[in-house]
Amino acid sequence: MRERKRWQRILCLLFALALLSGCGGKDAPAADPRDQALAAAAGAPDDGFRSWYEVFVWSFADSDGDGIGDLRGVTEQLPYIASLGCRGIWLMPVMPSPSYHKYDVTDYCDIDPQYGTLEDFRALAEAAHGLGLKLILDLPVNHSSDRHPWFLAAAADPDSPYRAYYNWSDTPLPGYTELGGSWYESRFVSSMPDLNLDNPAVRQEIETILRFWLKEQGADGFRLDAVTSYYTGDLGRNQAFLNDLADMAHGIDPDCFLVGEAWEGLSQLARYAETRVDSFFCFPMSQAEGYVARCLSPANRRPGKSFGEYCLTLEQELPGESIPALFTENHDTGRTVGFTGRTDPAKTKMAGGLLCLLRGSVFIYYGQEIGMAGSGEDPNKRIAMLWGDREPTVPPPGATTLEYPYPSAAEQERDENSILNYYRAALTIRNSYPAIARGESRLLPCEEERTCLLERRWGEERLLLAVNPSAQDVTLHLSGEAGDYGTVGAFLCADASQTVVLRQSSLTLPAYSYAVLTP
Repeated sequence: MRERKRWQRILCLLFALALLSGCGGKDAPAADPRDQALAAAAGAPDDGFRSWYEVFVWSFADSDGDGIGDLRGVTEQLPYIASLGCRGIWLMPVMPSPSYHKYDVTDYCDIDPQYGTLEDFRALAEAAHGLGLKLILDLPVNHSSDRHPWFLAAAADPDSPYRAYYNWSDTPLPGYTELGGSWYESRFVSSMPDLNLDNPAVRQEIETILRFWLKEQGADGFRLDAVTSYYTGDLGRNQAFLNDLADMAHGIDPDCFLVGEAWEGLSQLARYAETRVDSFFCFPMSQAEGYVARCLSPANRRPGKSFGEYCLTLEQELPGESIPALFTENHDTGRTVGFTGRTDPAKTKMAGGLLCLLRGSVFIYYGQEIGMAGSGEDPNKRIAMLWGDREPTVPPPGATTLEYPYPSAAEQERDENSILNYYRAALTIRNSYPAIARGESRLLPCEEERTCLLERRWGEERLLLAVNPSAQDVTLHLSGEAGDYGTVGAFLCADASQTVVLRQSSLTLPAYSYAVLTP
């Protein structure tokens, strides 16, 4: 433990020196930001407070030229993902399915041929682990496809043992679909019949699926789809099933990571976080109505104070041992640029900066780091990653808008002031200071409500986050407890040419910037 902390302090010092020297003079050679990100990620604690990268395989990277992304394409881009400072990957569903999104599974123990083979998956897992990346899979067990052999057998023969794998009724019910004089539960769409999770045989099937991916294929965990729909409208039964599922998974692999999708407000989310599932997505933080968007709204005259209060709210409302899964966008939501503006890169950067300052784990949706756009129908939120040095994949069926307000990843790599390099720096700072993701927060007095002074403590580490999410430069006088923090360990400005300055007790924060101060 002591050696690990010593190594972390060395990494933080090297990063701070490289960052400050790069801002300080033309003669100082700037360190490669990709190397900084890799070093900081390697030095971060190996726990559940990781930074994850969500991949929709169809639209990410095509290795064979058929226009559809595949697992080999993901493997080829692993160095890029690692160089961002991410320490894990979440793959949206990769199992065989008749749909483009693949949430309607026809075989839970195979790979869709459009994406590759099980051999490709094992190669991806091995390569990811070699780069220090964990790999989790999307697991939709609320329902299967209506083309799954289980359902085909159940539909063909009422006496089949697979009939009890699903929920049937002799009379019409809300959320049920008629078939042959009976009705089966299908809360989402008719092509996704709900599984009977009370059936011991179904639970045994689920345990077999977990074991297959964790023990035989090299997966490190699962993203649990639609956990509030396991038993629609029944929190208690959902909690009980999640506990059973967590016990199954952790019994197979104690280190596996589970993150659940509970699309709920904070109070209800806190109830789900009481279960033995490791983490749940924090929807109140996301989208145009979420906490990050509210901080950056032009109508907000106290954006810094709002951010500090939101940080405290999350920590007070959610169980202390929980790991909130933090995000501003994903495959189901509008992209971040929808609320920051397609022509305002500074605000788009700051949204990523605020996200990376929160306690919990962080999830970045592919293309978010280059400012990709997408809203409306789901396919519009899942268009091709814009690499710039390779052909983009074909749009997913139903996409009507292909909009890229900012340059490609290849172009942004060459621009030190790009959104991409901002995200890389934000994740580097987060990984360099473990207390940012793991610590307890306390707001210190601050005379300027456009900013906040947020103390974070984790074990022996303590630091002060000075955050200015406003469009104006602000100078603060650090006094009282804040005055104990006399060193700028790292800082990040939306405009890479600007600098945070601390002279004696006077701290100047440029517009859309933050600094990490240490004693």
